[in-house]
Amino acid sequence: MYDFIAIKQNINEYESSKILTPEIGDREELAQFRGSLLTLFGEPDYKTSDAENAFQYTIKATNNVQNSYEIVVYQGPSGLAIAGNKNEASVLNAAQFFVEYVKKARPADFDEKLVYEDTGYIIGYGCKNGVCYYKESLQNTTTLKRNRIRLADLTPGQLNEIHEIIENDFTKIKDPDDSWFWKEDLLNFSTIDFPLIRDLMRKDLSLVLGKPIGLDEVIQMGSDEGFDPQFSSETPEMALNALAEIWAWKTTAGKPSQKKRLDCSSFAWTISRAVYGFYGGNLNRNHALANALYEEYEDKITSQEDTLRFFYALLELFKFKRLNNMSLS
Repeated sequence: MYDFIAIKQNINEYESSKILTPEIGDREELAQFRGSLLTLFGEPDYKTSDAENAFQYTIKATNNVQNSYEIVVYQGPSGLAIAGNKNEASVLNAAQFFVEYVKKARPADFDEKLVYEDTGYIIGYGCKNGVCYYKESLQNTTTLKRNRIRLADLTPGQLNEIHEIIENDFTKIKDPDDSWFWKEDLLNFSTIDFPLIRDLMRKDLSLVLGKPIGLDEVIQMGSDEGFDPQFSSETPEMALNALAEIWAWKTTAGKPSQKKRLDCSSFAWTISRAVYGFYGGNLNRNHALANALYEEYEDKITSQEDTLRFFYALLELFKFKRLNNMSLS
């Protein structure tokens, strides 16, 4: 038996991937399940009108011996799904109990409209007095989303930065224990040029700190700014995430705010996904758009220039502007 409560999502402390596709129909049953979630847990972490990123809940499951597990329930591109730590067998068990628990609850009244932007289909679904409905219709194509974000066009200065980073060799480190991160190239793992992004961010943060940084400095800066970075050589994606978070926070313009903090985390997780293939849901709408951008261009990023174009497209999406002094002389 489990007790389930909704909690505030903290993806930095919790690695997740899709572990279960509930046996729920994609029409009235889906509406009923969402209505039952609303009855049991109230409003979700977030909701959108995007049919491929409709809503998300973060749930804490506690069993009768007080062991706790976190799962993420969301409606994504493939429908309803649950994410969790796939390395813990007990998490899957908790997720299965959770599905049955939700199915037994009477659905709350709600009415939502979702859009499949690539096809123009509108989904209207909800529940009223315990009766759930699901309707599809085709919207006028003139209302479909235009001007989708694409890979950025690079300026001569941005292109030149590729050569400057290579020539300055930012892989030099003081602590040999850091070599698993700073000297890893991953060129046979991802189409993204990992060293280029890593060394660009390291260069910028070194300019901020006034000396070449290592992973100890990444941890210190992240902790000082409230990001709580935790990683080891066994979790390199978390090291990249920590580096990207503090880079976005410290080296892009804008006042510190909760929105920027969340966008920094979303940006970092998108970079980690592009390099390491790690995906655990979306933190907010911008994160969903960033993941969609990566999915659209994943097979088209084949060079350092493409990598930098993708990097700047993400900056445009999150409205991150690099500070003027973040360039090599």
